[in-house]
Amino acid sequence: MKIITWNCNMAFRKKAAFILKHSPDILVIPECECPDKLKFPDDVAKPADIVWYGENQNKGLGVFSYSDYKFKLLDCHNPDFKNILPILVTGNDIEFLLFAIWPTIRKIKTALM
Repeated sequence: MKIITWNCNMAFRKKAAFILKHSPDILVIPECECPDKLKFPDDVAKPADIVWYGENQNKGLGVFSYSDYKFKLLDCHNPDFKNILPILVTGNDIEFLLFAIWPTIRKIKTALM
């Protein structure tokens, strides 16, 4: 099984072919537009299953299955932690918990007195 995470810096639909060359089974994409906006070109593989979460339709956390794996966002997901998605992954006679994470770096400014 190959799990890849890649911050696509938005517009995943236009960049998907670049990462799909690596044949992921599961793909975690921070800064991904919502599924309603994902219109892939005809020559780009379509995911078998998707979980997406975000407050901005242009920039959320997307998890894509390019295999027989199915996803279920667990009820324990806390919307206050929007950048961490607990997902039950099932398929191919296995089941596991995947934490899809959108890491962020915040700059802290300090004032010199």
